[in-house]
Amino acid sequence: MGLTRSLKRIYRKWKIIVFILGIVLLVQFLLILNSSPGLEEEQLRRAKEIQVKHQQVANAVLQGKRPHLENAYLNGIDILNPKDPKFREEFLKHSDNRVGILEDGDLKINNENKDIAPPSFEDDQFEEAIFDENFKFNPVCEVTLKDAQSAISRAKSQQCKQTISDVACKMQGNSLFPESMPRTCPHDFKFAAEAPIPAHFSDNLKPIRICYILVVHGRAFRQFRRLLRVLYHRDHYYYIHVDKRSDYLLREIVKETAQYPNVKVAPWRMATIWGGSSLLQMLLHALTDVLSLWTDWDFFINLSALDFPIEHNDKLIKFLSTYHDKNFMKSHGREDEKFIRKQGLNRVFVECDQHMWRLGERELPKGITVNGGSDWVAMNRRFCEHIIRGKDKLLADLKHWYRYTLLPAESFFHTYAQNSDKCESFVDNNLRVTNWNRARGCKCQYKHIVDWCGCSPNDFFPSDLVRLQTTRPVFFARKFEEIINQEVVNHLDFKLYGEYPPGTPGLQSYWESCYDNADGPTSISDSRLTHYASFTRIGLSMLNHQLALHSSDGCQLVVKKLNQVEIYKRSEEFVGYLATIDASWKKPDPNSADIKLQVFISPRTTFRMIDSNSQIGHRLEGAVVGTEWDVKELTLRDWRGVIGPNDEPRLVARWRKSDEDFVVTIVVVDPLNVVADYNDFRTPSKAAGVTETPLSLRKPLRPGRWVVRFYVQRQFQQVCAEVDFYVTPLEFVEGRAGDTKLSEYNRGVEDDGQLNAANRNLYSVRTTLSLTKDLQAARDLVSSSLSLMGTKLHSWVDGILGSMWQAKDVCLISTSPESWQKSQPGGCDQRHDSAPNLCHNMNWSSFSPDPKSELGKVKPNGRIR
Repeated sequence: MGLTRSLKRIYRKWKIIVFILGIVLLVQFLLILNSSPGLEEEQLRRAKEIQVKHQQVANAVLQGKRPHLENAYLNGIDILNPKDPKFREEFLKHSDNRVGILEDGDLKINNENKDIAPPSFEDDQFEEAIFDENFKFNPVCEVTLKDAQSAISRAKSQQCKQTISDVACKMQGNSLFPESMPRTCPHDFKFAAEAPIPAHFSDNLKPIRICYILVVHGRAFRQFRRLLRVLYHRDHYYYIHVDKRSDYLLREIVKETAQYPNVKVAPWRMATIWGGSSLLQMLLHALTDVLSLWTDWDFFINLSALDFPIEHNDKLIKFLSTYHDKNFMKSHGREDEKFIRKQGLNRVFVECDQHMWRLGERELPKGITVNGGSDWVAMNRRFCEHIIRGKDKLLADLKHWYRYTLLPAESFFHTYAQNSDKCESFVDNNLRVTNWNRARGCKCQYKHIVDWCGCSPNDFFPSDLVRLQTTRPVFFARKFEEIINQEVVNHLDFKLYGEYPPGTPGLQSYWESCYDNADGPTSISDSRLTHYASFTRIGLSMLNHQLALHSSDGCQLVVKKLNQVEIYKRSEEFVGYLATIDASWKKPDPNSADIKLQVFISPRTTFRMIDSNSQIGHRLEGAVVGTEWDVKELTLRDWRGVIGPNDEPRLVARWRKSDEDFVVTIVVVDPLNVVADYNDFRTPSKAAGVTETPLSLRKPLRPGRWVVRFYVQRQFQQVCAEVDFYVTPLEFVEGRAGDTKLSEYNRGVEDDGQLNAANRNLYSVRTTLSLTKDLQAARDLVSSSLSLMGTKLHSWVDGILGSMWQAKDVCLISTSPESWQKSQPGGCDQRHDSAPNLCHNMNWSSFSPDPKSELGKVKPNGRIR
């Protein structure tokens, strides 16, 4: 004890000196350690090994190989990290001019093989984020930018939060962008060359060859085929990028284009978003591919499936052959400062979680002029090669800068062309007409995927064709959607390439897939899947009745599998849905085969004009309730109301032109005869037009028949018009049948006082209308909702849908009626020789001829059309 106390007294007296001596000794030890010749040699040896490994990995990657995992680490150092400066330096040193890199450490590997491998639908081949459930968000600094803080709080994945934070920290440290960029254009300001249509084309022109990059998504496969049909020529090339979320479209395109050696489908796919940096990445990657695939094209033109030519291909070839050294891009045509603010170019954006997140403001780089306009361009090969393979500082800086830019594809090519030594090749014309209606196209309709309000062009209708009359050379126009209006496409097709012979089938018909079994049940909403399943049962019930097929002898048909559902329009009117199914006999034997059928389901009339002499009667043309409101095209894209308990219905009414406008009151009555909502709105002022009114109904909606009643401003004594809509109980939850949540969803809101989502006071309206609640219907609703699957649930669903939809026809998908007889089981009491009509003979069927959008053999003139 005494010794311990003595040591403590000494330590308290001399502790400062002891601490200093300890620090001195530690420093000396570290200096000796670092000066050790053996350690220095070891460090040099390890550095040399890492450098060699970097070189090996870089060469392997450039050859399209993936280095083995065991080579990924050397002495604990990750040599495959593309953000490692040593790796990037080695990679770029050996890359020659074969790899295009969109800055900031993301490598885009280009295989030099002339034939790109067929796409693997399951393999993700292009820089998509790999989400790790164990990843933990760990900001490298305190993020103080308000926009970035908001983005981090809203981002769903931990990796996205990290990405946003990392960029925000660089912004706060002023290390994200260079302050200035070099300008090499000999002109001090913007330069635009002239490229008018010559009065006469020279006979000595060498025809150029075009490489089209077709950027497609969605399900409009017939419209894609029609575009390729009129665009195709054996002397040109076609490279197709299909959005990663469009599996059906990819499958169909791969099958149809395999017959053409100059058409390639990209083996990689990206899920691009409106305004996203992924759009520019996709274009640069596609350009890298086509430069290696085909060596003899002269011009690159990008098109979407919503484009269509408005001039004959021969005229385009002559024009581009005349101006083979030019690059065609449309500039914005307004003050630069206004354009920059409108496009958000003075702000930083980051794309992750399929969203463009706004992080804060930034200064534009000094020394250059930022330009932009349309992302649809026509560029010569020399310019494209430099964009992909060039090494100048301006190009590298712009690739980095546009990685964090909203709508980068609408500005990157323009800005580089205007500020580089290629500026004299810039022509302010992208050779196409775009149908802009900014009053309808600028409604912030992309707020769910971008922190910005953007604009989008409208579809062409025949009345818009006057816009094609312009003094500048134009060869394409956009946008066209045949499901919205096919007449305008027919007009251009027939004008350019001639009328089809009289009696040609399918000229006024259009079919578009809305479900494919190969995509899986979760590819569509549960309400749509329920509707489509019910359509098949309704159709087979009609066929069994027509053919007198009885369940008692085992010769009644039942649904085995739903293969596909298509929307069918004729003469611009929605006619119904077509469901393609595999059916089987209720009691099959080993010798019977499945029967392939197509069912035609058509909507019943749900709108009723009750008082045609009222103000509403004079103006109201019709009304419908549905979902998926398209604010640009003023239509509902669920085609006659596919509504389930968890959907948000909207009322759309079309009004005639009149000298008067007035206030309309609508009242919504639910299936139990209870007032659930009311609303007031004004008719279009004098002109004909469309009104769209959201119905404020709390979810889940009660299944059954709902009614919307029209009154002249609160004059409840007289109903002027009514429209029904039907809420269908669900059969599926996330594509699964029998889920216990079905009972909750299918019962709907139980308390009448909770029916209105806007918390409107319904007391006065309910008192005035004095409707009596249907208590028996309420009891039946509770009882029916207890069925989670099976016959009782199917009967409930089919009974409700049968009030709105009817089976019009059923046809046999076969080349001959003999397949019908062969399919019947031997246990039938009698043979049913009366087969359904063959589908290819039924003009409503999607298996009937459709020459206008069918691809075929190449003609002697090199074309298909």
